[in-house]
Amino acid sequence: MSKDPRKGKASGPERLPDLIPLGRAPSRTIKSSVKLEPHGSKGSPSSASGSSTHTPPLESSTSSLSQITQDSFEGASIPIQKKARITTSTASDSSAPSTPPKSSITAVKNEDITLKSAIRKVPGQSHHNRHQSLWSLSDNVRIGQETVSINPRQVDDEVTNTFSQESWHEPPPLHHIRQALQYLKSNALKPDQVIASGLLRLGRAMPELLREPTVSVMMIQMLRPEFTHSFKIRTNGAVVFLVCTLLHQGWDDVPNWPTDFVMAYLEDATGERSWCANAETKQFVANILTAFRTDGDGTVSDKFDPVRLDEKSTTSAVMATIDIHEYAESLSIRKRYNDPETKALIKDVTLRTIAEQIPMCIGASAADASVRSMIKLMMATCRWVEVRQKAMSHMEFWLGSFTKSAKPLLRMILRQISSQPTLSDDDLETWFMLLDFRYKTRTHQVEPVKEELRVALAGLAGQEMVRYGLQHIMAAELNPNEHKNPYHLDLMELLLQSIPDKPAVEFGQLIQGCTIEAAFQSAGSGPINPALAPVVLVIKRWIRHLGKRSSSWNADVLVGLLMDQGGTTLSRLAQQQELSARSKNISTFWLQILTEVICYILMANTMDAREAEEVKLSKFSIAHAHAFILRWFQAMIEPLGDGETCRTPFGTIALETVRISISRILFLEPPLSYAMDTTTQEIDSTLIFRVVENGLPLTDVGLIALLDIRLPPKMLLVLVGDFVARATDLSRFYPDSLVVKNPDVIVKIFNLSKFTETTDAAVLTLANSIPLAWTQTFWTCSLIVAMLACCNPRILALIVWDSMPVIRTLLEICISQHYSFPPPNYTSQSDPSSERVLRLGIQADQTDKETVLAWERESMVILRTWDTNRTTALQLSESEYAGQLMRMDFGPSQPARQPPPEVMQQLRGLNERYGLGMKLAGSREPDYLRRMVGSNDDAAWVDRLLRDVPGIMNALPASTLCARYCRSILNATTAMDENGQPTGGSAKDSAIAAIVDTNVRKKMIGYLESVMSDSSMGLDGAYGGQDPLTRFQEVRDIFEFFLSRLSPNTQEGHSNMEKDVQETKQAMETLFQSANLKWPVVLARAVLKTPGTGFLGKTMDWIETITAKEDDILWLEMCLEFLLRVEGSNEDEQQQAAEQSLQSLARLFTSRMFVWEWFARDKESLLRQLIKRVDQYFSKQDSGMGDVEMKSFNRNSHYSARDSSARVQLKLEGGENFDTFPEILWLTLLVLSVNGTSKHDGSTWSKLFKVSSQAENMEPKRLVNGASLLSNSVSDVPLARDNQLRKRLCRTRDPEIVKVSLDGMTFVQVIDVVKEGLGLDLKVAQVIHQVLLDMLEKEHGQDVPVHLESSVVKRIVLLLQYYTDQGGAWSQKALEAFKARFNSQIDTDMESSGATKSETHSVALLPNFFQAAAMAS
Repeated sequence: MSKDPRKGKASGPERLPDLIPLGRAPSRTIKSSVKLEPHGSKGSPSSASGSSTHTPPLESSTSSLSQITQDSFEGASIPIQKKARITTSTASDSSAPSTPPKSSITAVKNEDITLKSAIRKVPGQSHHNRHQSLWSLSDNVRIGQETVSINPRQVDDEVTNTFSQESWHEPPPLHHIRQALQYLKSNALKPDQVIASGLLRLGRAMPELLREPTVSVMMIQMLRPEFTHSFKIRTNGAVVFLVCTLLHQGWDDVPNWPTDFVMAYLEDATGERSWCANAETKQFVANILTAFRTDGDGTVSDKFDPVRLDEKSTTSAVMATIDIHEYAESLSIRKRYNDPETKALIKDVTLRTIAEQIPMCIGASAADASVRSMIKLMMATCRWVEVRQKAMSHMEFWLGSFTKSAKPLLRMILRQISSQPTLSDDDLETWFMLLDFRYKTRTHQVEPVKEELRVALAGLAGQEMVRYGLQHIMAAELNPNEHKNPYHLDLMELLLQSIPDKPAVEFGQLIQGCTIEAAFQSAGSGPINPALAPVVLVIKRWIRHLGKRSSSWNADVLVGLLMDQGGTTLSRLAQQQELSARSKNISTFWLQILTEVICYILMANTMDAREAEEVKLSKFSIAHAHAFILRWFQAMIEPLGDGETCRTPFGTIALETVRISISRILFLEPPLSYAMDTTTQEIDSTLIFRVVENGLPLTDVGLIALLDIRLPPKMLLVLVGDFVARATDLSRFYPDSLVVKNPDVIVKIFNLSKFTETTDAAVLTLANSIPLAWTQTFWTCSLIVAMLACCNPRILALIVWDSMPVIRTLLEICISQHYSFPPPNYTSQSDPSSERVLRLGIQADQTDKETVLAWERESMVILRTWDTNRTTALQLSESEYAGQLMRMDFGPSQPARQPPPEVMQQLRGLNERYGLGMKLAGSREPDYLRRMVGSNDDAAWVDRLLRDVPGIMNALPASTLCARYCRSILNATTAMDENGQPTGGSAKDSAIAAIVDTNVRKKMIGYLESVMSDSSMGLDGAYGGQDPLTRFQEVRDIFEFFLSRLSPNTQEGHSNMEKDVQETKQAMETLFQSANLKWPVVLARAVLKTPGTGFLGKTMDWIETITAKEDDILWLEMCLEFLLRVEGSNEDEQQQAAEQSLQSLARLFTSRMFVWEWFARDKESLLRQLIKRVDQYFSKQDSGMGDVEMKSFNRNSHYSARDSSARVQLKLEGGENFDTFPEILWLTLLVLSVNGTSKHDGSTWSKLFKVSSQAENMEPKRLVNGASLLSNSVSDVPLARDNQLRKRLCRTRDPEIVKVSLDGMTFVQVIDVVKEGLGLDLKVAQVIHQVLLDMLEKEHGQDVPVHLESSVVKRIVLLLQYYTDQGGAWSQKALEAFKARFNSQIDTDMESSGATKSETHSVALLPNFFQAAAMAS
């Protein structure tokens, strides 16, 4: 026995306790007045290890306490505040605790009582489990006297020398190893570096020495914290990292490790956590964690769970200098516990340990450190389903109070559950626990849970979790005895989102199952009221929450709801209906439940709609879903022979029930019938109003699907009529809510009017061969088709208008709002005339009666009720069907028929309510109102329509308004007596007509002002979504009406042409004056804002026609103003506008020279605009054109169709290139002939003339081929009045212009110019006389000389003499040459000055052209 250095008492061998209670020791000193000595062992020697060994703070004084502690303390549940370490020993043990300080002796009694009270709470254990323990190695090893040293705080030199070696030739003594370990334990804060590194080298070289039981037990003991004399926990600091590495080195080659390691891990994991989660020990701990695995054997390290590390622990300076990883990195990680019994024991002890610690981790007293330790232990052991179940039972509390720590555990549990190939019952229970969390007021927990769920549901068992989760939530929601979980719907949405392929279909299938089960449970138990059925209320709650997603979501829900998966789901209802008479209503009940659910799914689209556009989109998404539902009814229903019931896959149902269901699904029932039970707080009246009140959109597919449902025709016709009427009502707000383009719909609708009410097949065949239709039903179908046509004017109405006279008549009545037959647009002058229409209608009615009588007689023959001896025909009075049946002919062969009075009354009501006529009247392509009006734009019935229906003005074409306005202006001037008072008509009629006239004028002014507003076009020239061809259509129609009448075609021989022109001018002037607008400005603006419509070319034609004949100076001025204002909105149209306007001006000025004289003399501002436009035109000419002398181009198709010369390309000798027209060239010369024209470089003048300071040396530029600028070779089409224009150019003051005009002229043409040359400028005269001299020289060499009349010769000689006297040198030369050429014809007596003066006076005076034009008119 060794001596205790402090007391000198020997101590016997010490044995480790079976299980040290886990948890933390009290942080405060326990005070007690009882001396710490065991009973009956007073004065016994103390342990040789002293305070350096594990010395339990107290021992039981009785053998019973010792027995309880050893056998059953593993299951004790002791509060963490009262926990203390207890050491058990046998009767032969002679060890005694070391004496604590006096301040601590008094705490023994109270602590002893606390421990006893805790131990009494330990549940009884069976004898089989009483001796089970994980301390398998420690229970069999005793640490004897030789194990310890005399002074554990000092080390012998021999031990130091042993571990100073780098290698060993033979194993060192075991007692050296034990002493070294004892020294390290006693000096944990300042371990010796030599011993620590020596032990590591020894473990690498001779690991079997560290596996020696005593050595291993000592190291295991060092891993466990111990209490100091003050009952504070003392850990071994960084020495534990070294010990873990040494244990790993010693046991690395051993496949099965002692369970002591697991017990030590559990003790540290729930206690101080000094080494169980540290980077230096993670490989050793990873081997221990294999005890908690449940999968097969594995040797690869990445197959094992990683060690989840805590915060970095402090390390002593000595241990920091030793690289433990150098010795640990080569150690292996593999499964260390393979024996099933051992694993079962580990699992049992671990679960009991967790159960002991759980009470201290929940509730208000739960400490953060304890909860974190427990959570991390559960994360390490959560492969066991029992741990997952236990953790989930407390997860809701941990998520609320310890969210950061609980989230990783929740993630681990969900990952373990989702990674299973199939879910066990325990895992399902764990899964359901999570779904049932209520979170109370801690709503911040919901989102973390959702995040973890999204990841987990992508696992192997994710879809199984989704399926069971949805079933669990739905069962809980449908359970009336269970309080609703407010988070179930969010979780349901999350689960559905995790379904990869069409989750809404799966949701629909689940709803279908719920409705079927509800039908099984409720059918026959009482009155059928599906609208208030509990299942419907719950499902509506689901849809309210989930149905806001998208229209496709709700459509897929309907697919799943109506799907008969496997063909057996719906048949269960039919089987149940056949088994029991009590369940005879089960199919009806299920269909009604299904109907209510479908209605709410459809309404769910509008839940979030706030604005009108959102409501519109939601309604249109519903319309597509309706088509699918109607096709489902079409496939399900098969009528039976009784006419009252039908066969379906889910049982026999009354046809009336089916009709009601379809009517409710189409939202044709009153809105209040869709309300739910108000006591459930699930009613949303706003939602119901938005969807139900104004009906639903109607499409081709939906209407055809409805028409193909096999219901009785009259029953189906009621549904179709109501559906079309509701969609027509909705079209008042959304014009595209009733879109039907398929003409087959019309045929299907009229087929509902066929005669089918007979049981005899032969009679029915005979009726179908005609075919026959019920008269009243036929007209009902006609009204339905009329509504469809009015809402679809571009396609369906056009088909009806052109090929169905019966329906066209109804449409014309709606447009004119004249409820009589024939419509007012049929007159005695129309084609066809009103008399013909009436006559054809009467003949058709008579033919119908004769056809019905003939069919009825043949039917009686077939039925053998006709007297074969009878020789007379069946009379009208004897007929049963005459007047009730008619031929079902609604095509082109059927003439217009007069509707019955009741049908006319129904048409009037529909037209007034839905505005059917206004829809057609507002159409422009095609223009039905124009078709009705025809060529008579001022039809009298239009006046009545304007008076009775002021709103029709918005639908009338602008041309009709113009005709009405012209007539009102004419009436206002002619219907006056000599005193200026109106004549004829009552005062009331006159007042109404005045109001209509005012409204018409305001409407037209509004159209004109719209084109002047900048808001109608963006800064970039964009017009929004408006069709380019319809931009400002009304403005264009107004100008087309007026300008086309101002430029009538004379070939038509209109007798009142002049009268119409004057009336049109009067109306046009009145209109624009009242609007304070100028029509040239508005017209130019309209051209600018309507590119690509061809309006520019048409306008230029009208204006040119007007100017060609107009003598009114004011109207000529306005036309010229327009031609100088007109512009295009893009580059192409700008070029077109410039060229066409200049061409029109050129033709006007060259054909009517007096207009140019007036324009150049009196309209200075307009002349400046013309000069500017010409300069801009030539400045844009391309100077880089090809080296082609002259090239003709074809006119563009959008240019004016008026005769004009072809476009030519001119290349001048100065290098300038022009792509222009000859007319524009002539106009340019006219403009340049005006005084004050700019002649600087770069101007138009400089492009056509050579710049020179001396006029006599100036020459006009020629083409590169030497031809003159105005030669006939420039254009194949000669310009009208070419000689007159040249003469006019010769009267200018610019010699250059004169040279251009004379260039290329013949001798005769020059003679004409010379003889009119009196009163010219001297310089100009010299240019002309120089050209005359040249021509005389050329003419002298001709074979056939020119002969002039003597009067012409005499006039020329006088003029040449006059300019010679003025000092003209070229005049003198020309006079001499002329006399020499025409000497024989000259009378020498003509040198009289008086004659010259008289001639000068007569030539110099210019006539008054406008007086001459007035006299001519």
